[in-house]
Amino acid sequence: MYTLDKNNVREVVETCAADSGYEMHILYALRFMVDNVHTPLEIGEPYTTDGKDGISSGLYQKITGDRSYYIGFIDLKEGLAAIARGFAGDEFEDDRDFIRDATGEFINRINGEFVIASSKSDISLDIEPQLFLEEDDAMKVIRPKKIYHIPVSFGGFEAEMLIVSI
Repeated sequence: MYTLDKNNVREVVETCAADSGYEMHILYALRFMVDNVHTPLEIGEPYTTDGKDGISSGLYQKITGDRSYYIGFIDLKEGLAAIARGFAGDEFEDDRDFIRDATGEFINRINGEFVIASSKSDISLDIEPQLFLEEDDAMKVIRPKKIYHIPVSFGGFEAEMLIVSI
């Protein structure tokens, strides 16, 4: 596991995600997490899967334009609740609506700000509304070619950030 802080995010991304093809979006997402999720952050070794392996229940948002892909967060061990608590600064652990609202705003902020930053480099991207999908629906809606998995620990609670090429 790599501990993330403001001083090492770029170095960790260069070490772990340089071969992903999505390193700028990953860098932006991890930097946003460090700045806005007020809990200790660590990432594990990223890995890639083909096809539907790795598509699971979680939060997804489609990026379209010059490139089309999904960014998502799947819950492994209370990770989405930890994102919600850390991002919103509240303790509504068992409130599914709170978790959906806070993590939905979390992913909107990451992707919205990334799209704006990309436009300054003449890269045209748009975001679609985020989707909370159960595993069966996720397998029907998302037709992945490859999935880039980044294990993330939010104060000991685990999730995975996914970049899904379509």
